[in-house]
Amino acid sequence: MAAGNDFIASIDIGTDKIVVLVAEREDDRLRVIGQGMCSSAGVKKGSVDAIEPLSRAISKAVQQARKSSAVDLATVRVNLSDSHLSCFEGYGRVPIMDVVTNLDVNKVLDTAKAYTMPTNKERLHIIKKKFTINESVKVDNPVEMDADVLESNVHIITVSSSSRRNIEYTLKQCNLYVEFLVLDSIASSEAIITQEEKDNGVCLIDIGAGMTNFSVFHQGGIIHSGIVALGGNHVTEEIAFAYGTSFNEAQKLKEVYGCAKASLISNDEFVEFSQTSNRDPHQLSSHTLAEVIEDAYLDIFSLLKNNLHHKGIDKNLKSGLVLCGGGSRISGCEEFVRGFMSKRVKLSSIKRHNFTAPESIFDDYRYVSAIGLLMYKEDVPQEELVKARSGTFGKIKDKIFGEF
Repeated sequence: MAAGNDFIASIDIGTDKIVVLVAEREDDRLRVIGQGMCSSAGVKKGSVDAIEPLSRAISKAVQQARKSSAVDLATVRVNLSDSHLSCFEGYGRVPIMDVVTNLDVNKVLDTAKAYTMPTNKERLHIIKKKFTINESVKVDNPVEMDADVLESNVHIITVSSSSRRNIEYTLKQCNLYVEFLVLDSIASSEAIITQEEKDNGVCLIDIGAGMTNFSVFHQGGIIHSGIVALGGNHVTEEIAFAYGTSFNEAQKLKEVYGCAKASLISNDEFVEFSQTSNRDPHQLSSHTLAEVIEDAYLDIFSLLKNNLHHKGIDKNLKSGLVLCGGGSRISGCEEFVRGFMSKRVKLSSIKRHNFTAPESIFDDYRYVSAIGLLMYKEDVPQEELVKARSGTFGKIKDKIFGEF
């Protein structure tokens, strides 16, 4: 079994958790053979805030994956969330002498990708769309077709250079190198969005702890990506502020008694909790708690709805919205989003096509992004993305690993 060709590893770096998966290629299928998960540290609102604690958390999860897979990781696929994310469309047009050649395709793509980047930003993704021949015929591959003019559009996603460097440096501290760096919502889409949904128009909304990522797909490809700098922790903080309690106590109230739509509370009950300034027992109404939570979700989805409306793409979502991430799992979230956005809404589930994993992974939303990273395929030549380092994995170990 050739090391470096038969195995893939992914790391989902989140505000609350670190997830590591190791998969083995079996013809056209992937089989998960190792996994690790632990609490995150050094991440704030989805971005690296402190390298040393984050590297220790990653090392802990990697060690778990090493032990369960007996594979020595060296190169990994990693997700990225960045509050400075931006996206735009690139356009290229070239004349054709006779039939379209590979040289013509490369030329029109180079024209579409030509864009002067600010000194503090860099490309994360350059995603090809359909080509247009003679200003009317759209095709996936125009090579050898008769044409007078060839046009191309690409979707370009940029992030801050510091966000990228911080992740790469953190992984280097763990003796790991980046194969692909992938926007979190794009990674998640690989695991949960079907091609039919992408064709009809769908928005994937990943409500993480620190922020909410979203990507919009239409006519088979991605047309927009964005960030709302609020996530599940915003909901928790609003509960803590409303009731004068600690973040941990507010998190418990949210997870155990919370609901994102107050009108769903048919049986109001009183819940005991403690305040930070007064340890005497206090009580709150579950209906009032739901009102606080609903207002916090309103903050998140008002920003998202305005973004989609401003871009003029809110009417292109025939397949509606797909929710993923920990913030989507609170009771009533699906109903709240459906009512507020006036769209079809469903909670995500992991696709099982060409993928084998323990049932516990398929049933756990926390693995969505890590699975999507394993399934991700680059859309442009390798040199346009993060250059993969050689030696994806070291030798397969036949002993239990020591400390990483």
